[in-house]
This record gives sequence, structure tokens and C-alpha cells, in this order.
Amino acid sequence: MEKEIKKVLEDRNKTYFSQLIPFEGNCKTMEGEMLRAINRIIYRHYNDGDYFFEGYGCETAGPAHAFLTTGCPLRAQLEPLFDKAIDYRDKYEEVAYKALEIILDYIDSKEGQYETTDLDMLKFESLFEEEYEEICYGCGEEEQWCSCYDDEDDDDEY
Repeated sequence: MEKEIKKVLEDRNKTYFSQLIPFEGNCKTMEGEMLRAINRIIYRHYNDGDYFFEGYGCETAGPAHAFLTTGCPLRAQLEPLFDKAIDYRDKYEEVAYKALEIILDYIDSKEGQYETTDLDMLKFESLFEEEYEEICYGCGEEEQWCSCYDDEDDDDEY
């Protein structure tokens, strides 16, 4: 993504963020909650490498994604866009910023006439499930393939 475009989006984001998103808790407007959700997705990716569709990102960014694709007025535009992030992992940042642009354009179009809501994006359940792999502390391999602890040998040791 070009730096100039990214900078313009970030500047627009800062302005609305300070107006629409409270210091803590959910927003009182739909527009604020949508902005809060996309910011969570972007923040979790840049700070921890989370993807909303896999690993720990299912828990941290998954609810924000679920809100944007099932609970907000822009879901028809955002759902196919986010599908590209899943199919093309290297496009994740580009997709996130395109979603931010769509949300900011929508907020602009409202001209301050925002929709009140009591929805909380964190109350949405992720559409993806984190798959846990049990790792053996002895050898570092997945436990299902590990031979460090053979049940038959345990009886002989005691």
C-alpha cells in the first residue's frame, strides 16, 4: 500500500476515532463501533501479527471481523473484501486498509447524523475457530507424533 494513501487514511481515522470512540467500552453509534472494529483488526495485526481467521487472532480480532461481516450496515461490501484476506494472506494489510476506507467513506456520508446502537463488537462470536496443537515439551513436536512418552514404557519405570 502506498505510504501517501495510508497516511491520508490514518489521518481521517484519527479525527473520527477521537470523536466516536470512548476511552473504554463500546461505542454509542454504529459508525463508531464499525470504526472501533476495523481499528482492532489493524491493531492486532500490526502489534501481534494476528489474523482474524487463524490462531490466537480468532479470539483477538475474530469478533471484530464477525461484527463487520454480520452485524453492521456495510456487511455486504465488507464480507467479500475480507474473503480476499483469507485467500491471499499477503494482501491482509491492503484489505484492512480498504475496509477502513469504506468505513470512513460511510462515516463521511452520514454528515454527523449517526445511528445509535447498543451493539458491542466484542460480543460477536468469531466465525473461525482457533485450532490448538498440543506440543510436547520434551521434543517440541506435536504430541500426536511424539515418541517421548510411550505408555508401555511408563509402567516399566515405576
